[in-house]
Amino acid sequence: MTETPDVPAARRPGGRGYAVVAGGSGFLGSAVSDRLLAAGYEVVVLDRVAPTRPGTAWIETELTDEAAVGSAVARLLAERGAPAALALCQGWSPKGPDGLPVAEELVPLAQFREVLEVNLTSCYLLLRSFAPVMAEAGAGRVALIGSAAARTGRTTAGAAYAVAKAGLEALVRGFAVRFAPQHVLINCVAPGKIANPAWPDAPQAVARYREQIPVGRLAAAEEIAEVIAFLLSDTNSYLTGQTLIVDGGRLA
Repeated sequence: MTETPDVPAARRPGGRGYAVVAGGSGFLGSAVSDRLLAAGYEVVVLDRVAPTRPGTAWIETELTDEAAVGSAVARLLAERGAPAALALCQGWSPKGPDGLPVAEELVPLAQFREVLEVNLTSCYLLLRSFAPVMAEAGAGRVALIGSAAARTGRTTAGAAYAVAKAGLEALVRGFAVRFAPQHVLINCVAPGKIANPAWPDAPQAVARYREQIPVGRLAAAEEIAEVIAFLLSDTNSYLTGQTLIVDGGRLA
């Protein structure tokens, strides 16, 4: 006997409904927004900075502030109801004078806390807000952006960043188990190094990154967005609580 998920058609990702992209003004969040728009979602971006992509709505939101997140969520629920999909794309790591990530372990406590606030606490605030209303609506899909840095001590972004991204994986597992019975599937994508247009012209640093990747190049943001789009789609009907490493084979 074949079992099929009993999910209302109006709540199936890719059908009617909308997607929330937190951190949707960044280079990766923009790629995710583009991909979800192409898939037929209406997209609402939550971020401090207005998105540059046409076709997206925007609510200015400080994602690490509990009151600001609560206000944005309340506005969305009042105007649109529960989202069908949620992509948490916000993230930050300290940069050096050259504009590249700093692999420093001995950082001031204030900086350590800031990295955790941006990369972990903000995701908790949004998951805590949206997962229950998705469950009440009957279904939902959530994807978070982790990092391959959580799986190795040889990170280029420092211990605080790795700790925060490792915490996301645990957060995903806990929320996934809690909300799976209500057809809310929650997963994490852990990219390796992604080509970032905001980086300075640093061919030697990029060459060092490439040498560690078996496929011989950095990921494009669009490639990561494609994986996220799958996790948020109705094609994904059974995968939850998992972290998909997309690093070109670096950790293999």
